[in-house]
Amino acid sequence: LVFVLLACNMGRRASNENNANSNANRPAVVETEDAGPGNHIEKIHMAKDNGRNAPGDETSSFSPADRTIHCVVKLKKAQRGTAMKFSWWIVDADGSQNQKIKDIDYQTRTLENIVHGHLSLPQDWPAGKYKVQVFVNGDLDRTINYTIQ
Repeated sequence: LVFVLLACNMGRRASNENNANSNANRPAVVETEDAGPGNHIEKIHMAKDNGRNAPGDETSSFSPADRTIHCVVKLKKAQRGTAMKFSWWIVDADGSQNQKIKDIDYQTRTLENIVHGHLSLPQDWPAGKYKVQVFVNGDLDRTINYTIQ
């Protein structure tokens, strides 16, 4: 039985997008899928926890001891009241397949275009494949895959 604590924290509006050089140290692009008619998401990535319950280093692979996992979304437009849903799934891990872990709903605030949801487990995560589906205004916009190994 998996017990999860899930929360969604708001990011803050990106004020400077001139960070092309900082992307050189980032990991390879993680596997994502465009989906749905909305396509409101500009960028999505997974991230390790920075130790302060916020996203840290970008990655697509976590260790079982990474108790908190973040999914970070940058929306194309900052619009108050955008309905977001992060749907966390086990794809194939520890004998479970295609099993929903948890959904979290969130509405954006004024000028907010970076939103992150995070999922925590008070014990080690089972090794395997996972995904997060991100819905915007009720439509599936992106799916991002990650592994725990």
